[in-house]
Amino acid sequence: MKDTGCSRREFLGISGAAAASMLLPACGHSMKAMEAEVKTLPVLDSAVPRASGAWVSREASDNDAYLLFRKAVEAATDFTWLSPGDSVFLKITLNSPNPYPATTDPWALACTIRLLKERGASRIMVGDSSGVESVHWTRKEQRGSTRANCEKAGLLKVIQENGAEAVFFEERGYDAFIPLYPAGTHHWKEPIWITSAIEEADHIVYLPRVSAHVLGDITSGMKIGVGFLREDSRRVFHSGGDDFYAMYEEINQVPEIAGKLRLTISSGRKVLATFGPDNGHVAEPAFGPVIASDDLLAHEMISYAWLCYNREHETSFFDVGITGRLTKRRSIINKGFVWYIWDEAGFFDTPGIPLFIPGNLYAHPSIMNALKRSGGRPSRIDFEEVNAIEQTAAMAGYIRERTG
Repeated sequence: MKDTGCSRREFLGISGAAAASMLLPACGHSMKAMEAEVKTLPVLDSAVPRASGAWVSREASDNDAYLLFRKAVEAATDFTWLSPGDSVFLKITLNSPNPYPATTDPWALACTIRLLKERGASRIMVGDSSGVESVHWTRKEQRGSTRANCEKAGLLKVIQENGAEAVFFEERGYDAFIPLYPAGTHHWKEPIWITSAIEEADHIVYLPRVSAHVLGDITSGMKIGVGFLREDSRRVFHSGGDDFYAMYEEINQVPEIAGKLRLTISSGRKVLATFGPDNGHVAEPAFGPVIASDDLLAHEMISYAWLCYNREHETSFFDVGITGRLTKRRSIINKGFVWYIWDEAGFFDTPGIPLFIPGNLYAHPSIMNALKRSGGRPSRIDFEEVNAIEQTAAMAGYIRERTG
């Protein structure tokens, strides 16, 4: 093992200092710069991305909940892209064995499989490769199992009982990945090694969750593509420094993915409102939205607004003030993460990643990266509620305000 420049005992001391420092003000210069930059982007009045939402009550029956799910998805797409006999790959979120909302909602997965079959899909593949904290593998060795995580999280049973096929990328071997690049200008300095499973499907559907992320603040549709990566590409991404956010957003711009991505669907019935991606405060409001869109930006903006709502209105002051503030130490946390997982990497050699605390949601670095590619930002996101009701009016109003 190479000299890390820092022993593990020293790292524990550094981590303790970082945790203690969360009570101190964090530097916001990166955040202020991004907030200023978003104001310089042209507003594209003709571009109004759409997302649909159905408010699902905790008390809803299985049949009523499914009908709302289907209504939300059918408002987002007419399924003209899906022909009888087509194959579909459902990219789930399975970073760890922790249950929903640390992973994709098993209920939403079952609903998606059912709806796709009703629409004529034949082969439905469901898969991911878990995060390196729980599944760490190289050409020669492996620790942990995505399949075991899937079973523990309650998703494998759903896949099997609904006649879909479970696909776990590391089980296919280290060489079952293909070197690809995002289209256009991008921040990847070497090929991205992506599972060849994407070549086997006619279409791709993303099934993320709505969650905080200690490094990225949010993990939803734009970040779900990290699960496609082989271990070495994940290390490159985590070592990206200022490009960290852009690099994960650009995975979705790989033509072999972008050309097949038809839909993104999230269940916001529960939200991991602080810390994340595997632990934190779980908010479970009386009504939670199914969010569906054929536009990844629209989905991301509605999901981000819903995450912020749950932080503000469904999370205790203690959780926001303690676990929520850890995200301000993201650089030192990421340095420790890279050093601990890939122990030949020096702790102090890993570049820092910018701070972003949500004000203007369009200023999030991953969202900004997507906006720059499109030449500006939309004047608003069209959020269509398929079952607007009095009990959810305040929540819908909050979402529209944050995405306008």
